Amino acid sequence: MRRVVLVLLAFAFLHPGSATGQVAESLREQARVRQGLLTTQLQALGEMREELREIWTRLEQQTGGMLRAQQEGESVESLRLRDTDLRKAETELLATLLETQQRRNSMLENRTMIASIELEMQRLAAEGGGADAPLTGAWQFTVEPGQEGVAYLQQQGTLVTGTYSLSGGFSGSFRGTFVAGKVRLERIDSQYGFAAIYYGRLVGRGRNARLQGNWEATQLASGLPSRGSWTASRVIDAE
Repeated sequence: MRRVVLVLLAFAFLHPGSATGQVAESLREQARVRQGLLTTQLQALGEMREELREIWTRLEQQTGGMLRAQQEGESVESLRLRDTDLRKAETELLATLLETQQRRNSMLENRTMIASIELEMQRLAAEGGGADAPLTGAWQFTVEPGQEGVAYLQQQGTLVTGTYSLSGGFSGSFRGTFVAGKVRLERIDSQYGFAAIYYGRLVGRGRNARLQGNWEATQLASGLPSRGSWTASRVIDAE
């Protein structure tokens, strides 16, 4: 199983543009399969616990019976039979203990793999949500002339939504599209409503991704600038 995960990661490294989304989906499927296996393992371990309890109770009773038989002077033949039954119970107990240890080791290995898969999925998400959603995440915006702030974008297919907060007390939401590396965002300001349209393109990917382009106002009577440029860089820590 570990080899499968390593192969997926190697494929993503060699084909970053096309494979990241496929790798993420493959990892999610592996996580689902292993979570199902973990549920089965936990149930089996619970059943073995009850089996151990039953064997130990029987072993304890047989040991007590042996001691009483010795004290009461029971015949040698009867003692031999008791000893045979006791040895069988001891052997059964040891075998069940060994199987329990093996099941625990298997469950621990499964949990380790689940943790590794989840960590890798988080890393892929931190690098932009994969090839299918490169805009998803937090972005540091610089809007010329004279504004800076932070936005959080969420991409689903070609549709993009988000929220923003800019210097000067401006905040609101974004709505738009992302097609063929080009983004169009409509800025809906909490004070002025539909305030501007941002046109741009995505440059780079993952941690080094950035957005850049121009914007134009839709409300010239607001007293704000009518057009300018803008850039945005990914905020890794915020993700």
